[in-house]
Amino acid sequence: MRLLDVMNSPWAILPVQLREIQNIYITHLRGEKIDIKGVEARIGKPLKNEPKSFEIFGNVAVLSLEGVIAQKMNLFTEISGGMSTELISKDLREIMQNESIKAVILNIDSPGGASSGTPELASQVFDARKQKRIIAFTDNMMASAAYWIGAAADAVIISSDVVQVGSIGVVTTHTDLSKSEEMQGIKTTELVAGKYKRIASKYAPLTQEGRETIQGHLDYVYSVFVDDIAKFRGVSVEKVLTDMADGRVFIGKQAIEAGLVDGVSTLDALIADLNAAGERAIMI
Repeated sequence: MRLLDVMNSPWAILPVQLREIQNIYITHLRGEKIDIKGVEARIGKPLKNEPKSFEIFGNVAVLSLEGVIAQKMNLFTEISGGMSTELISKDLREIMQNESIKAVILNIDSPGGASSGTPELASQVFDARKQKRIIAFTDNMMASAAYWIGAAADAVIISSDVVQVGSIGVVTTHTDLSKSEEMQGIKTTELVAGKYKRIASKYAPLTQEGRETIQGHLDYVYSVFVDDIAKFRGVSVEKVLTDMADGRVFIGKQAIEAGLVDGVSTLDALIADLNAAGERAIMI
């Protein structure tokens, strides 16, 4: 993932996590040592740098999706233990080819992440439902891009009334460096061909036309997000827009009442129930 993508691309993630990602990348590019302990203190949990694969319990595969979502493994995922949609996709294909596996649990704990790669993985999960029972589960957080993926499962299950789900929305940032350059006695002039090539340059204040262009990109990604949630959850786009997709994070029963979540269980109970279902796990 390039710095330009981190700073300017649409993200389906909680805004506080996006700021943390951007700060990490900027620190890295300045050649400064990244304060791992400081990052851990801000996010309230230890950083993990080894992506998990899947485990098999009887006839049930548990595929872990943890941390910030990116399309490829990169600097941030190496530091923070985030996940790559490409690697998750590979694991899911392997699971689907294993005839002894009758059901899959996506064990999700994520604030979301990059929009690139997320719709493709969500579609893969949705298509996999034709072969095996797919359950999305979280005991902590399934937000934004993580919910985009989880909603594609047959059902979304949470562990308790304090689990966080939702945050259906898209965010990006624009950084204006012109004042900073002015203080340093620097002025950058960009020469471009094509009206929209640098419509929102970081070397000048954001113009109204630049703002509208960025907003247009966000609105389009948001519409794709909303359409997918409607398809995956079997509801109308109007239902999603009215009750689910205003960017809010829903807690516990709020998520059930809004239609984002189907029930409450523990991971162990889900594994036991799906194993007990046996061959019927495909059709439940």
